[in-house]
Amino acid sequence: MFKDTRQEATTRLITMKQDALAGKPIDTLLFTRMILQKVSRTYALTIRALGQPFREPVLVGYLLCRIADTYEDSATLPYEAKIKSLTLFLDLLRDGEDKNKLNELKAQLTPFSPEDDEEFLALFPELTIAQYRTFDAEVQKIMLNTVSEMVEGMKSTVTKQHTQGTVGTDTEAELEQYCYYVAGTVGNMLTDLFYHQSPWIGKKLHGEMAKLNKSFGQALQLTNIIKDAMGDLKRGVSFIPKDLAHEYKVAPDKLYLPENREAAKKVMNHLILKATKNLNEALDYCLMIPKQEPRMRLFTIMPVLFAIKTLGAAMDNYDMLLDPDSSVKISRGEVKRIINYITINCIWDYQLVKEYQKELKKIEAQLGVEIPLNIMSIPFIPIAFTK
Repeated sequence: MFKDTRQEATTRLITMKQDALAGKPIDTLLFTRMILQKVSRTYALTIRALGQPFREPVLVGYLLCRIADTYEDSATLPYEAKIKSLTLFLDLLRDGEDKNKLNELKAQLTPFSPEDDEEFLALFPELTIAQYRTFDAEVQKIMLNTVSEMVEGMKSTVTKQHTQGTVGTDTEAELEQYCYYVAGTVGNMLTDLFYHQSPWIGKKLHGEMAKLNKSFGQALQLTNIIKDAMGDLKRGVSFIPKDLAHEYKVAPDKLYLPENREAAKKVMNHLILKATKNLNEALDYCLMIPKQEPRMRLFTIMPVLFAIKTLGAAMDNYDMLLDPDSSVKISRGEVKRIINYITINCIWDYQLVKEYQKELKKIEAQLGVEIPLNIMSIPFIPIAFTK
């Protein structure tokens, strides 16, 4: 799937983009695989772990969500164009090919550049939708349910930002709702796709996983919000709750300023605690996946370990976390180490919990609190289970 060198992949994608711009037919399976590597290297990395029949539906489902996110998050589209684009995109996905609606959608996107890979993906949604149409009816239904809920939530967010400004959600509950719409819904999709396509996930297990799938998506989204919080604030966008900022007696739009560093640190600690609690539940979710599905386990545990490591790195370097011109990241070497570790230990719950707890204990020490895992680890055999 990903055997081309980076230069070869870039050249092939450029050719496909030129063909699409010229109105020529292209291989949508190849396009979706190639464009993923350009719009999200992290997701392209994790999706390599998935085998068939899961890989293609999850890949295309992600791209559909990414298209909606591009409309919602665009800095160049005006409010009316965002709402119209989200509505028309959902119509095309739900109702099938309609050239008039497609042309109307493209007319909303005049600020987008085909040179930008993410904007190209959103400019030509019909390519991803065509690949979506190749899946069976149940898979399409699962994806449509997710994208529909996500789009309606995004429209609410865009409308609120239009009327009340782009800095801050009002409350933590509103932050949770935002995280649910843009990421918790993806957790729903993954769980339903896994249930539909895995012989090892029955109705009872699906029900147990469904109780935690929102935490899986929300934890990853909240981690992203935390690591980019100060930079987002500087450019005038933020999802940090206003009531949380006011609790520490600082204006939400001034958190990134050097004179407010102590207050910002307290706000970020609060959000890091919240994200870590969600990640603990996300770990539970991953360990519920049967050992007969090792590649599924790889796919889900990888971003969870990346996230807990990112939060640990943030707490190790507050100067970087609170600097609007910096971004907290884990090193490439650490990424490779984590991937190798998970690949070897993906069916050994004890080893996965042990690796996770290394970072968890550091975060607990920094925050001065205990953040309990809902897992019972047995020290003499590699197993863990939910209480």
